Amino acid sequence: MELKDYLKSYEGARRENFLSRVALIICLVIILILLIAVLSKRTLVTITPYTLVQDSWISNSDGADSYREAWALFLAQELGNITPDTIDFVSKRIGPLLSPAIYHDFMAIINSQAEHIKEDRITLRFEARSVLYEPETNKTFVTGNLYTRSVSGKELRDFRTYEFEIGISNFAPVLLSMNTYNDVPKTMKQLQLEESRRKSREERAGASN
Repeated sequence: MELKDYLKSYEGARRENFLSRVALIICLVIILILLIAVLSKRTLVTITPYTLVQDSWISNSDGADSYREAWALFLAQELGNITPDTIDFVSKRIGPLLSPAIYHDFMAIINSQAEHIKEDRITLRFEARSVLYEPETNKTFVTGNLYTRSVSGKELRDFRTYEFEIGISNFAPVLLSMNTYNDVPKTMKQLQLEESRRKSREERAGASN
């Protein structure tokens, strides 16, 4: 029997109908799998932060270590390089990056410092020396030398650490917390070392009493 005659037969039609349904089901399964894969895949954006020389990436709620380091360095440079004429401009640039939880307290501190800087004609200059991101705490530490120049021209130098916690929301950085101090970065390792030293001092003091 020729193929045309076979397909025209009842049995051939049933087989053709069955194979068509199987093929349709397979196509639907493949489409469903592809749809799930597309919807569940994080959207990544590759960028090159201007404060770093290496490529980086961000998604809707996460980012590479280098992305956080780049923004931490940007914030440290903004906050550490201030004159009476630029303090208001700096506060306006940083304001949109602040988390609502710290916005009012942070801006109150900035405004208070702005008045002090303007009244005393103080100029700040920060020279960054290192940037370190700590994944365990989501903190980024920027260390360097901070130079403070008074209206008399006298300049003082201090070792300064800027500590930032930077989150990612809707492909944008959000400053969740910030601290600054004249000391080495308060990393987990450093805090554990300081705690160990404190306990050792207490044990020696207790033994001597």
